[in-house]
Amino acid sequence: MFDKIAEYSEIGNYLEKLITKKYKETGDKRYKNVSQFCKACLEEEGMDTTGDEPRKMSQYISGMKNENKAIRLKDLPVFTRLLDVSCEEILSAGEVRSYNENHMTNYKLASSHNEKLWQSYVNSEDSIFLNPDEYDKTILDYVFEFRNHQLLKYLVDKKYIWFVPQEPGERCGIGFCGGTSIKRRPLGSSKILEAQLNENDNLRRKMIVLAIENNDIDMLDEFRAREIPLMYHKLLGAELSVYYDEDLIETASRADKSVLDYFSKTITIKPTHRQAPFQCMYPFIGAMIEKLIEHNNPYADTVLKRCIKHNKNTFDKVNELRCRRYGEGKNAYSMFKLHFYQDNNVVEAYDMKQNDFIVTNIIRMNKDLDSESIKELNSYYDKILDMAREEGNYVF
Repeated sequence: MFDKIAEYSEIGNYLEKLITKKYKETGDKRYKNVSQFCKACLEEEGMDTTGDEPRKMSQYISGMKNENKAIRLKDLPVFTRLLDVSCEEILSAGEVRSYNENHMTNYKLASSHNEKLWQSYVNSEDSIFLNPDEYDKTILDYVFEFRNHQLLKYLVDKKYIWFVPQEPGERCGIGFCGGTSIKRRPLGSSKILEAQLNENDNLRRKMIVLAIENNDIDMLDEFRAREIPLMYHKLLGAELSVYYDEDLIETASRADKSVLDYFSKTITIKPTHRQAPFQCMYPFIGAMIEKLIEHNNPYADTVLKRCIKHNKNTFDKVNELRCRRYGEGKNAYSMFKLHFYQDNNVVEAYDMKQNDFIVTNIIRMNKDLDSESIKELNSYYDKILDMAREEGNYVF
């Protein structure tokens, strides 16, 4: 609190000082001069800026400064929001500083459902979106806490953030190399969020969980929810287990039919290390089925039948390659090679002569469940494994 309001001329001068300071700190064109600031105030209030209103507001601030005209109380809220100061600071012309309830934070912004407010801070070169707060949390950390799917969808739809580049096979490693189009500050600034998007796949998986909760299939597709980065360059023998996300599997197992339909479809991968694309299923679909059965999800049988079909098709193709012979009679020979990666349930079979092959994953359920369908699913897995051992090919 304070004892008295400053002279209106002092308030006018102080407002101009704050506007200039804000422009120097941020480079945001809304603060380039008083006229631009007045236009920003009108936009913030949803008023027309194409007519005479910006000029009238500029004259009003000039009148405060030069003619000691009174400040309008109705303008204080928008002044405090845009200048990030308290009412007390403005009315005392800077003599009194106090907590500003309008001061925007990652926490407050992530809880908001006001698109206008989001846009304001995305455009601001203060870069609130890109920097962690005093708790070392970015805007996305709080988005997950508030389950703010609306803000997530806004950022992705507007291409402010992405979790998968247009050509994921070119650069993906541990993560899919996400990024952001939000402007950087000048040299010397730190952008923790940008590094997280680029290097850490955990954020993408958290976003997938949020999309599942909202039955947002478009967003799941945007995030390539059924894929992992290593599919594009090191599927065979890769450490797929590091991408297993228990929260994702649990959330999906309780999801709507449309989500389960999405996760149980075969996907096509175009990797960087081979010319031809290959088909596979979501690597952790077996664990998802187990959870579906545990929760008595009525769609479990449909997902299981799709996995059986995939396993059968895989076995049939491997067996076809195995049975091919070249030459006649005793001189007949095979050019069949089979690699079986048990840790990741990946099969790689070749007819070396015709350059015909199959690379895919095969589904196995590990829980001891008394089900003929599960036995059928696992039988194709066991047949291929036995085949690999009989052929003396590689079993890893």
